[in-house]
Amino acid sequence: VPWSVALAGARPFPHHRSQAFNELLRSIDHKLKQVFRTEGTILYFAASGTGAMEACMVNLMRPGEQAIVVAGGKFGERWDELAQAFGIEAHVLAVPWGEAVCPEGLAELLARHPQARTVFTTLFETSTATAYDIEALAQVCRSAGALLVVDAISGLGAVTLETDAWGVDVVVGASHKALQTPPGLSFVALSSERAWQQVERPGMTSYYWDFRRAKEKLFFTPYTPAVSLLVQLNESLIGLLAEGLECVRARYERYARATRAAAQALGLEVFGRRPGAVCTALQMPPNVDATQVVKLLRERYGIWVAGGPQRPKGQPIRIAHVGDIPPPGRTGTLGGLALLLPELGHAGRLGPGAPESRP
Repeated sequence: VPWSVALAGARPFPHHRSQAFNELLRSIDHKLKQVFRTEGTILYFAASGTGAMEACMVNLMRPGEQAIVVAGGKFGERWDELAQAFGIEAHVLAVPWGEAVCPEGLAELLARHPQARTVFTTLFETSTATAYDIEALAQVCRSAGALLVVDAISGLGAVTLETDAWGVDVVVGASHKALQTPPGLSFVALSSERAWQQVERPGMTSYYWDFRRAKEKLFFTPYTPAVSLLVQLNESLIGLLAEGLECVRARYERYARATRAAAQALGLEVFGRRPGAVCTALQMPPNVDATQVVKLLRERYGIWVAGGPQRPKGQPIRIAHVGDIPPPGRTGTLGGLALLLPELGHAGRLGPGAPESRP
């Protein structure tokens, strides 16, 4: 989180039932639509991204209905878990972890299950550091007459997503990834009339998550909002739009390419067939325990990286690219790896992009 955004949370903020708050949220909405690339309605929730995913499930689906879930990682599987929690019959398109979903596979599954009229997927599967071709998936859904719902929680602002132009019906976002705001805010953008038609059917079984109520009270919100986080989000959006969204995405992509090149110079493999700009997953050598790498980077150098997916357990690590991470922090991560890996038994090499090992 940039310091300007963090400090914005310390400023006095408006009462959530005042005209000043209404004007603040309208200003945020205007800016956020440029990030979502939509002229549709954006709804605001005081919740994590998973809360907004649950909101989509209970508003768009009814118990006993069928849906298609693309599951190629932890967060694709979360759509399946939500479907089970609310009595939805989910037909899972299982994608090998680290690979991207095949549009032809989605078309085939939709043809086999004509009663499944809603598809749930992700923009960037963060658990495997894999980007999905949402434009191609949207074309498949349009041809089949199915609604497309995209979890863009990590990818929004970092990975290209043309919501309206591609015909994506519903997009979920959150504050704490590329939007560079503390966690606690989530958003749902509904860009098509048919999405609203699906919401407005009888039988919806939620009170807090009701999209209809949220739309009626759009710029005041029906329940108490996270006002200080919205103030911080506004500050962050000002900075991101001033830099230019294309420039922001290019910067993250540059960081990602540099990280992958430096890792390969160390003799490491990139985990994932279709890597993207949000984060990079690196396969650790068979004799190196990734959990030890994560632990030692943190304890010795104060560098935070994440463990990878459970499959294969203990092998990949993930390095983030989004957010306000200064260049020394990015190069320091690769430097820390260069120092640790030989100690842990990796007989790799120091290559271009990796610092020399010095006392």
